[in-house]
Amino acid sequence: MQNRGNKVLLGFLGFGLFVYLLSMGSGENLSADLGEDSSSIAPDTSRVRPLPDTMVVSQGDPDTSIVRPLPDTVAVVQRNISLASYSLAAETATHWKLPGRLAEISGLAMTMDNRLLAHNDEKGVIYEIDYRSGSIVKAFQLADMAAPVADDFEGIATVDDQVYLVTSAGRLYECGEGADGEAVLFNTYATGVGRECEIEGLAYDESQRALVLMCKGSRRADLAGQLGIYHWSIDEKQLIEDAHTVIPVIEFSRHIGGKKFQPSGIERHPVSGNYFVVAARQGAIAEITPSGKVVAAKQFSAQWHRQAEGITFAADGALIVADEGAGRKARLTLYPVSSSRR
Repeated sequence: MQNRGNKVLLGFLGFGLFVYLLSMGSGENLSADLGEDSSSIAPDTSRVRPLPDTMVVSQGDPDTSIVRPLPDTVAVVQRNISLASYSLAAETATHWKLPGRLAEISGLAMTMDNRLLAHNDEKGVIYEIDYRSGSIVKAFQLADMAAPVADDFEGIATVDDQVYLVTSAGRLYECGEGADGEAVLFNTYATGVGRECEIEGLAYDESQRALVLMCKGSRRADLAGQLGIYHWSIDEKQLIEDAHTVIPVIEFSRHIGGKKFQPSGIERHPVSGNYFVVAARQGAIAEITPSGKVVAAKQFSAQWHRQAEGITFAADGALIVADEGAGRKARLTLYPVSSSRR
């Protein structure tokens, strides 16, 4: 009986050893198969690219993702940038001659994702320009028929995914951004500012969620010798009451040794919140606070700025100025923030 029991025990042990060895072999093959399968189904991340000047940090819920600027932009945001931060020296600037279609370039504006939009004077055609090369990326037009709208356009601004153009009479055109060659429908709004003055610039003030309309000259005798700034509410679609600022021209001209200062473009600085204004005829640029105090003003080099019409800022803080061709090629000039100036 004992011998028989030993044989049964040995049989069970042998069978157990066989099963163990079989499972080890299958486990190795199974692991290899999983390894091959997991590599073949790995997500393709080659198409996921952050925006040029931002990085997205996910917090789990897509609705709570936050956007943080990249290091270069952070450095700009942390600095106290003013007009003095730009040397305006030709040797530090980048100059581009623009294609003939932009010979009468007027306004400039940056989109939320740091793309440059521009327009000419007389037709409702909006161009995207690669400001790193001076080339045209695309063009689309405001049109309810085949031809683009014709008007005396004097400024451009972007608000979220909308684009706004303003005319010298204070009429606003609102549209979505179009693809290359596309004709987009638009809305128009009569601001009423044209009765007060001739409009020569448009900007967006995010702090007030309002468009900023800059006057070149007053049509009222009691406002002679003064420049006006009006604010038009994006949400209310009307002028904001008690938001009209009047600035004596002498406050600008005394900085540049002249008698006049006739603005041709305006933009809000994304860091300081101050307004920067260019004056084509005087070849000058000024910085003012939202309340209308002139902080500083100085002149451009006449060699590079024959007729400054547009102004905006890149995400890295660079000042971008557009000059109408005036019988020659229009120009785009970029002035970086000086590392030695604050």
